[in-house]
Amino acid sequence: GVGWVFRDYQDIILAVDNRRLVPQNDPPTIEALAIYYGMPSGERLGYHILVVEFDAGVIVDAINNSGSCDATYGNIIDDIRELKLGFEACFVGYISKEDNYLTHTIAFLAKDPMWNVYD
Repeated sequence: GVGWVFRDYQDIILAVDNRRLVPQNDPPTIEALAIYYGMPSGERLGYHILVVEFDAGVIVDAINNSGSCDATYGNIIDDIRELKLGFEACFVGYISKEDNYLTHTIAFLAKDPMWNVYD
C-alpha cells in the first residue's frame, strides 16, 4: 500500500491516510501512485497550498518536467500534473530518504484504522 502525511508549516501532523493497492513490481509506479492518491486527500481536507516532499527523485523530476513522460508510469505523472492545477499552489520537491523516515513511519502506522481520515 501507499500512505501520506499532511503537516503544517511547523511540522505538526494534521492528518494521515493510506490506500491499499494491487501489488506492483515497479517501485517508481508505486511512488507515483502515492502522490496520485494523496493529493485528492489534501483537496478533500480543504488545503489550498500543497508542498509535496518525496524521496523518489525520478518521480519528482518527471512531475516537474514539462515534457511528456514515456515511462510506464507516464499516465500517472500526467494525472498528477492535472491534479496540481486544482490547488492555489502546489510544489513538488525531493527530500532524502533519511529526512523522510518519520513520514514513512507515520504513513505505515496509518494502516491502523484508528488513524485513517477516510473510509
